[in-house]
Parts: sequence; structure tokens; C-alpha cells
Amino acid sequence: MILDIYKDSFEFASKKVTVLLLLGVLSFFGVLIIPLIFVYGYGYKVIKLSTQSMINGEDEPPEFGEYKKMFIDGLKCIIVYLAYMIIPIIIIAVSTMNGRINLLIFLIGLILMFVTMLISYLAIPNMAANDDSLSAAFAFSDIFKAMASIGYLKFILTYIGVVLISTVIFAVVALIISFIFGLLGVATLSFSTQGVGVVSIIGTIIFNFVLFFLVAPYLSMFKNRCQGLIYTLGS
Repeated sequence: MILDIYKDSFEFASKKVTVLLLLGVLSFFGVLIIPLIFVYGYGYKVIKLSTQSMINGEDEPPEFGEYKKMFIDGLKCIIVYLAYMIIPIIIIAVSTMNGRINLLIFLIGLILMFVTMLISYLAIPNMAANDDSLSAAFAFSDIFKAMASIGYLKFILTYIGVVLISTVIFAVVALIISFIFGLLGVATLSFSTQGVGVVSIIGTIIFNFVLFFLVAPYLSMFKNRCQGLIYTLGS
């Protein structure tokens, strides 16, 4: 079942390249905050669709639209994630005061962050499944009930799997592109030192384009799809 969720999510995320490119552009300008809110808003649309879906169904990524609702939903998601993360972040920050790390407090902060990330991973789908009610993201009885229905160990391992898969794919693609243009740079060096500079510039452009305009949005949609489908196992 879990492998089916991964498979479904990989296929789902690859169905609309134009959406990936648009997400990439919004993410690139995410430092301006507003584009980032729309990224979260679109991710929420994917999660909401997935909470109403069947695994290995025929769903396609939703189109961009209803921008006011996307913006509001994106804000809600950010508020939820910040609310869950604020205490662990404060604890970790306190552990690094005075220029050195208090290892015990730091570890407590990391453990608490992991726990709150697990809860928030179901909190957003729970909000989506309950008429977009912000309070549903903090309905702990419902969230833990869904977690128990999924199975605590299964849920934790599935979440870890999503994180590991995304990290490995991103790292492998980055290494492959770097390796290819590293070889091209070495080959070009025997002909022209100026050519190495050209290869370096082209390589940097392609590296950033592939990773941040295709791979990162693809993995983001993959994670959002998994997030919604996992929730359906406990609903």
C-alpha cells in the first residue's frame, strides 16, 4: 500500500510539466513572500484533491486558478506549519545561546521538531477534509485518531520514506549534472581555457534550471500528493 502511494505520487507529479515550471518560477521569487504563499496554496490544492482520491487513480494536478482562495489557503498552511514549529525552533535557538550548544536541550528541540512535523503532516490534510477549517488543523483528537488508524509505525516510516526519497532524488540529480559538466569542463580545458568558463556558465544555468524549476517543484508535488493519500488511509 505504501509503495502504491509513492508510485501514484511519482506519476501524478509528472503529468503537467507546465505546472512544474510555474511552481518553479513562484518558488524562485519566494523571497518576495507573496509568490511563496501561492506555492503553499497550490500545494494545499494538491493535498485537498488527494484526500478525496483513490490510490492509483486517474487524477491530474489541478490547474492554477481561484487565486484569492489559493492565497488564503497558502496563508493558512504557513500559519499551521509555523504554529507547530515555533516551540521546537525556540528550544533549539535557546540551546545555541552564549556561543555554544547545550547538547541536551538541542536534542530535545530536534525530537520535538520531528514529532510536531509528523503531526503537522496530517494536520493540513485534516483541515482540507473538514471544509478548510483552520481549527481542524489543531483538532488533535481527530489527527491522532487518523494516525492510529494508519498505524503509528507505518505512518512514521512512510513519512521518513517521503523525506528520504525526496532528499536522495534531489542529491542524485545534482551530482549527475555536476559530474557531466565537470567532465565537459575537463575535456574543454585541453582546447581552450576560455571554453571552460563558457561551460561553467552554461552548466550553472542548466544546473539551477533543472533543480529549481523542475526537480524541486516535482518533489514538492510528490510530497503533497503523498501527504493527502496517506491521510486517506486513516480517514
